[in-house]
Amino acid sequence: MRNKLHVIFFKRDKYCHIIMWIFFVLLTSSSYAQRGYYDAPYKRYEANLGQLSNGASVTSKSYIQADLQSEASDQQCVNLSAANAAVQWTLTEAADGLVVRYSVPDGQTGTIGVYNGNTKLTTLTLTSTWSWEYLWSNGNPNNNGITNQNPRMRFDEVRYKLPAKIAVSGTLKLVRESGNIHLDFAEMEPIPTAVTAPAGSVTYTGNGSDLQTFIDANGGKKIFVPSGVYNVNRELYFGSANTSLIGAGMWYTQINFTNTSSLNGGLRANASNISFSDLYLTTNSASRSNSYKGINGVFTSGSTVKNIWAEHFECGAWIAQYNTGGPAIADGFTLSHCRFRNNYADGINLCKGTANSIVEHCNFRNNGDDDQAIWSADGLECINNTFRYNTSENCWRACGLAIYGGKNNKGYNLIIKDNLEAGIRVSNNFPGAPFNNDGMHEIHDITITACGTFNDTYNNPVAAVDIFSASNAGTQVKNVQFYSIDILDSRNDAISISKRSGDGIYNLSFKDITVNGTGKEFPNNNVLNRNWGRGYFVLIAGSPGGNGTYCNMNYSNRGGNAAANEEISAIGAFSWTQSSNCSTTNVPVTGVTITPTTATLGVGAIQQLTPVVAPTNAANKTVSYSSNNTGVATVNGAGLVTAVASGSAAITVTTQDGAKTATSIITVNSSNVAVTSVSLSPSSAALTVGGTQQLTPTVLPSNAANKSVSYASNNTGVASVNSSGLVTAVSAGTAAITVTTADGNKTSTTAITVNAATGNYFAIKNRWTGNYLYDAGANAGYGAAIVNNNYKWEKVAVDATYYIIKNVGTGDVMHIENLTGVVQCTTGSSGWWSAQWSSENVDGTWVRIKNRWQTGSMIHIENLTGSAQYIGAQNNWESAQWQFQAASASKKVNVNEAETAVENSVVNIYPNPATNNEFNIVLPELEAGDTAVITVTDINGRKILVKKLNSSAKINYNLAAGIYVVTINSNAFNVSKKLIVK
Repeated sequence: MRNKLHVIFFKRDKYCHIIMWIFFVLLTSSSYAQRGYYDAPYKRYEANLGQLSNGASVTSKSYIQADLQSEASDQQCVNLSAANAAVQWTLTEAADGLVVRYSVPDGQTGTIGVYNGNTKLTTLTLTSTWSWEYLWSNGNPNNNGITNQNPRMRFDEVRYKLPAKIAVSGTLKLVRESGNIHLDFAEMEPIPTAVTAPAGSVTYTGNGSDLQTFIDANGGKKIFVPSGVYNVNRELYFGSANTSLIGAGMWYTQINFTNTSSLNGGLRANASNISFSDLYLTTNSASRSNSYKGINGVFTSGSTVKNIWAEHFECGAWIAQYNTGGPAIADGFTLSHCRFRNNYADGINLCKGTANSIVEHCNFRNNGDDDQAIWSADGLECINNTFRYNTSENCWRACGLAIYGGKNNKGYNLIIKDNLEAGIRVSNNFPGAPFNNDGMHEIHDITITACGTFNDTYNNPVAAVDIFSASNAGTQVKNVQFYSIDILDSRNDAISISKRSGDGIYNLSFKDITVNGTGKEFPNNNVLNRNWGRGYFVLIAGSPGGNGTYCNMNYSNRGGNAAANEEISAIGAFSWTQSSNCSTTNVPVTGVTITPTTATLGVGAIQQLTPVVAPTNAANKTVSYSSNNTGVATVNGAGLVTAVASGSAAITVTTQDGAKTATSIITVNSSNVAVTSVSLSPSSAALTVGGTQQLTPTVLPSNAANKSVSYASNNTGVASVNSSGLVTAVSAGTAAITVTTADGNKTSTTAITVNAATGNYFAIKNRWTGNYLYDAGANAGYGAAIVNNNYKWEKVAVDATYYIIKNVGTGDVMHIENLTGVVQCTTGSSGWWSAQWSSENVDGTWVRIKNRWQTGSMIHIENLTGSAQYIGAQNNWESAQWQFQAASASKKVNVNEAETAVENSVVNIYPNPATNNEFNIVLPELEAGDTAVITVTDINGRKILVKKLNSSAKINYNLAAGIYVVTINSNAFNVSKKLIVK
């Protein structure tokens, strides 16, 4: 996990008290929740915190909309317009993926040089092509009536893949070469290895002009688009079920849409189970054009959208059915780890009946409408959708999270930051299905920083949390619950509850709300010279009908010209009352949903149903299950369905409190033969470090319809396994390799024991010549016999795939950092990808040794130059095939290190990553009276869970996704291990 608290960007000393307060809020507002896109792969380097030189200067902090920096992160940026002005940072992580957020004046360009220390890497051109929106005069019908005449979207971004990583503690430097430039920040990330074509996929080999033809010809398949830039002159349409479009990664495969007219850009899905992944989507369009979305259409329970980066579209993603012939609504899909940036309207909108869908671990930045919206448009109710673990920042119109009608929608564990207008909005301002009388929208565990304004695009005031009734989708906003919300440095009011038209707001609740700082933009941004108070913690206006309750509201640092904490002079008939009891022990159930809502099974197959009881803090979440046709499908008390015979059955979940129900329709197809079991051969194997073992699964019955399987290792530090079942020994110890069937989740396990070679050392023998690699000084040479420790090597694991090859005699490592044409052997950094290698199996004896940085390169001696080479090798060359032979060396092992290795091999955690709210602790036999204490702490050192065990056992937990440290302590050992929770 990287950068858990992405909201924290360190400022100068005068802000230290604010920083410490923010840390306190985030660490105490929820016992273990992580907010925002906490596992984003990039790290932020703020320009105003960098080392400045040659006339670079930091702007003042300003909330004034006319000031450029009001749109910057934390309302500050760096003026880099002087000759050779520069900013530089010391990297805290080795990285080679660069994003720069910048501004240049409208109609102008600029250039900056990118340096690794004092070595220039490239020149980047900064353009205003996609920035500077004049909403009041650009003629777009979406902007009719806009009166605010401050330009928006004055910042844009450029990205660049460096030729190699800048090392940890290395220096990234940006130097102005031309133009009037302001820099907001840089982000750096380690770019992963390019994705390769999945098994069974078809590979596109064109230039983009015929990509639609290729998609049409390969409907129902996995379509792989390799690294490259593909110019496409139309929208790409997916009308065949079960089609996937897969790129080599968002840093490798770019699809650029060149046609700028409406309906002629982006990816549109109009069939079940369409999936997109690992793509960078761009466009030549530079305006808000309706129906020009990066991702568009309907997605179903078999659909995933992940690792998509989309910018300069009308919208990043718009999920709704606007065609014919496909699914009626989007239902049950997941969108994750995406970046929707610099678009002219919404980041993503779940629209027109979208249900049971999840958007998680995403970044939204510099978009021109709601970043995360749920809109029950065209009378189709949006139900049970979730936004979670996302970061919204620098949204320049509308808000970071919006709910417009429907029921049981959720937004939680979010960060919303630096928006020019609202942070969160709930209203019925747009036509569509109204707020349902049942269910509960839940909004919780969110940090909102520097949001709200007195002067939105229509010169109207909005709060950081803006709730209002209108009359466009019914007349009431209702059933909305806010809790564990932190509202920091609001530009205007913190919370506004108002009636603009219609009736009012009903069944609204606030609990555990912390507000620190309001009215930050006062007295500016008041173009209409209104004589109104600004900076209230709570403002109730417009005399709404309805009712709201509050509990545990914590206020500090009221600002602006607000004379009181709450302004309720226009409260009307609205009942705003303090709850007499903050306890959640008596919270009643308001509804229940179940996933999946439909499933098709073969006879004998099983399906786990998962209920979600609302609200999340309901006191009694007990449920029961029943089948209306047990001859077709039965269900047990845990929601596990078993298919019995052909037909259809409705499985109903019923809450004990309130008798709320939800139903899943199960269709059983006798021709779809279900998997009954799987076995794995061999059942056990002993390997030495670097060795491999192919596992073979047998799925029964032999005529099962779906024999797909997946593999997992419970200890990847000891043995890893790839998607084909090939096990690679990483280090000494034991691991369990489990195969799981896609149909029925049947499992079988092989026990792997990895033995270290004496001293964990190897001689590396060539298949063609029989020679051995050795450290020849500056390079890796090869000789006929092992004559000393220079011929012996140590494999130092980087992760489950990659390792460093370190010489025993000299301590140098093999690498290709300087791209000299030969494999170098010098002092090097383990963080260099050029020094990291993986083994690709040839057969049970020989492997190809491939480089992580130059992914097509492998070690060979084909040209017999006296040094090992890496360029141009072919898989069938025996000169590029090697064997790791165990070797001994006169090197002592520290006793304590040896003891630790033993402890770590006998004490284990699986599965890791952990899922389904459980993991297992494997312990050796303890002595009589001894007890193992299991302590789980988060990355901040807080104890989350403590258990005592006398033997191996399963641990049940309720942990948020993230990384934890598990310490297992007894009289005989003290072991700490990392636990990943998904």
